[in-house]
Amino acid sequence: MIVAINEVAKTPKILSTLEDILYIKDKRKNELKSVVIPAKYLELIQDKIEMIEYQMWKEKNKIALSEKLDSSDVVNEIGEKLD
Repeated sequence: MIVAINEVAKTPKILSTLEDILYIKDKRKNELKSVVIPAKYLELIQDKIEMIEYQMWKEKNKIALSEKLDSSDVVNEIGEKLD
């Protein structure tokens, strides 16, 4: 089932009564925004969801992960905070 973002906003109950896979689409941009899958299928896709969550976490933390930390600086900062 494909619905527009504004349809979900107008009728949020659509998410709680979901029996099919729901594709939420921005009709102005003709762009798929989200896919909602009924929770009863969670066991079947849990490992994929965890992989997606990890990729999202990496994307959000890309800058921090790319910085090279000097371990002595970290130790010094911790020491200063403990003083």
